[in-house]
Amino acid sequence: MTKKLVKTLLVALCIFTFASNNAHAAQSHHESTKKLIVQTAQKLGVDPYIALSIAKIESNFNASVKSPAGAIGLFQLTPSTAKKLGVNPYVARENVEGGLKYYQMLYNKYGSMDLALAAYNAGPGNVAKYNGVPPFSATKSFIKNIKREYHSFKADEHTQNIVSDMI
Repeated sequence: MTKKLVKTLLVALCIFTFASNNAHAAQSHHESTKKLIVQTAQKLGVDPYIALSIAKIESNFNASVKSPAGAIGLFQLTPSTAKKLGVNPYVARENVEGGLKYYQMLYNKYGSMDLALAAYNAGPGNVAKYNGVPPFSATKSFIKNIKREYHSFKADEHTQNIVSDMI
């Protein structure tokens, strides 16, 4: 082999190793985030599968994401909602707790997953205005995507293990 080929192969191996290590670290971080969500959901009496589904759709389990509208973190809390809930949306544990308390409050108010999710996404004012799920495509898509993830998480053996390990 030529020195150039050996050098190229070594560089490729280093890049592959770096990417593999980063992927492993990201997966490990996702696992600890999921455990935090499940633990908090169970503490608050929220279905852990709906909790995971909201975090997946809202942020893909990324605690540092911020939307163009200013929503923050795993559960995409607005600063005003976070303030009302008494949580710091920049602290992952508090963001999870605030997001789940907010969902729980909406679920208790409406008695329906669809209406609670609609209010979570479009605001309780819009649910009241339209006397149900608002006719917004983004809100309808949000509900559909949450339900898809919900069923996917419930059917996933790995997720079932995370949930059962936290009991």
